[in-house]
Amino acid sequence: MKREAFKMFLKPGFEQEYKKRHAAIWPELKKMLSDGGVYDYSIYWDEETNILFACQKTKGDESSQDMGNNPIVQNGGTIWLT
Repeated sequence: MKREAFKMFLKPGFEQEYKKRHAAIWPELKKMLSDGGVYDYSIYWDEETNILFACQKTKGDESSQDMGNNPIVQNGGTIWLT
């Protein structure tokens, strides 16, 4: 088991879209993360700075950061992250 933490920046103007899309995780993303060995994954949003801080535990060599080019992740709204 590995623990990883990382931060992302939410682009100004995309706050409502972020809230809407992340209110509930959709089944295909949950399955993709689980199949890739990612579990205990949390994202925290600092609304004052628009910084997203994420932490996760992983089994194996993959992490959620390796899945960014997957269409399921792209559908999730990576357009609002920098």
